[in-house]
Amino acid sequence: MKRGLRYISTILLVISYLAAYSQSYSAEQIREDLTSLKNEIEKYHPDPYKYITKEKFERIYDSLSQSVSGRYSLRDAYFIFLPMVQALGCGHTHMSPDRRLLSKNNSSLERPKYFPFSVRYINNQLLVSRNYSADRKITRGTEILAIDGQPVKKILEHLENISYYNGDGINPNARKYYAIREFRKLYYLWKGEQDSFLLTYRKQGQDKAKTSKIEGQNADFMEKMYEVRYPDVDEDTTGIVSYRVIDSSQRVAMVDIRSFMYDMRNFGRGNFEGETRKIFRKLQENKIENLILDLRGNSGGIIDYSIFFLRYFVTQPFDAYKLGFREAGLQRLKQDYKKFDAYLAKEASSRLNTEFTIKDNEGYLESKYYQKQRPHDEFHYGNNVYVLMNGGTFSAAALLVSKLHNMDVGTYVGMTCGGAYDGCSAAQFSSIQLPNTELEISLPLGRILYNIDSKKYDKPILQPDFEVNPNLEDFLKNEDTVLKFTLNLIKNKVKIR
Repeated sequence: MKRGLRYISTILLVISYLAAYSQSYSAEQIREDLTSLKNEIEKYHPDPYKYITKEKFERIYDSLSQSVSGRYSLRDAYFIFLPMVQALGCGHTHMSPDRRLLSKNNSSLERPKYFPFSVRYINNQLLVSRNYSADRKITRGTEILAIDGQPVKKILEHLENISYYNGDGINPNARKYYAIREFRKLYYLWKGEQDSFLLTYRKQGQDKAKTSKIEGQNADFMEKMYEVRYPDVDEDTTGIVSYRVIDSSQRVAMVDIRSFMYDMRNFGRGNFEGETRKIFRKLQENKIENLILDLRGNSGGIIDYSIFFLRYFVTQPFDAYKLGFREAGLQRLKQDYKKFDAYLAKEASSRLNTEFTIKDNEGYLESKYYQKQRPHDEFHYGNNVYVLMNGGTFSAAALLVSKLHNMDVGTYVGMTCGGAYDGCSAAQFSSIQLPNTELEISLPLGRILYNIDSKKYDKPILQPDFEVNPNLEDFLKNEDTVLKFTLNLIKNKVKIR
């Protein structure tokens, strides 16, 4: 009997070992995926060498390919491919970790455990913003000194290096922004799932550090803690665009555009244009002389929304942007359409064939249906504008920032913009799936040029007129440092444009 049990146990161990081994990949498979990744990027990306030379890209590929040996887990493989994607410097080209990397298995029922805190990085300190753990003692403003014995500085440096969102170009500010915003996922991606974390921390006003074991928590638990501990915070009450008068005596109002995306809750375009019309009517009715436009953390979305908003600030027809496709990219887009409904695929392919027929001097296919954008007929705004931006201001939001700045509209406050000043690769997207690991890379197919005058500003990324970082005192009071600074500019009648 005992001998039989030992035999069964041995068989189970062998099966377990083989199952684990089957999830690993040989050096040959990794090199094959690397080659596939490189070839697909070079063939379909609309502007792969905007921020890196072809020669340097080749050297990175050669170095990675030559360094591969032995066998690799999926996580190890992910980190081999990541530098190839990051090297492009294209914020719309990214390799987000799939379910296999963010859970122990591929089950949709699984609820992986994460680091149960939201954090902010202020004055070179990693601070607890919200506590979703079972430990109530760790309050807002508590400084995290180390996690599992590793100093916070080294953790943040590593998370910045492995961030799958990076903004456009060489943009360290965008990397820092996303390392904090995606802290939980990036830490999980790096370390894998942990049941608990050894947290070394120091509360505000105390000199002595403490160390506590903090249990990891799944999304359901953290959502319950959010509802219990932060019942007065509802981040969705104002929708994607909101308006409020801040100072009626100085006629100051703020428009906060959180996104240019579709209304995902109702699976439609929402009512962005209708709400925006109401806002500009109010600006006129309230005789607002100083408009604060908050685009911090706005990652973009529908480019037409951005242009619609821009039309309230101009008095003459203008060139909004220019969209072009490489021939291979346009063909791939047609093939992607064919994966869906046959009628829609036929209609979409026909439209592409009819519309994108003009080839420019660089070989990009452009639309033949070109027309200038007109100013809105009513509610034009021509008074003072103050634009708040940071490393999360990206894509369609970066387009709005760039166009306003290039039209000599606005004073810019905050941190470096996350998106490029002159354009980006976006519009339509495809997905690269590597043949062996099946990891997927989101790949833009269109090149968008913002039609700006580079003589007015020749840097790749827009720098603010006034760089303002959040400070500890305001954070502890739950006050907005950047907004306070901007209100002070308005009070003292300081403007740049």
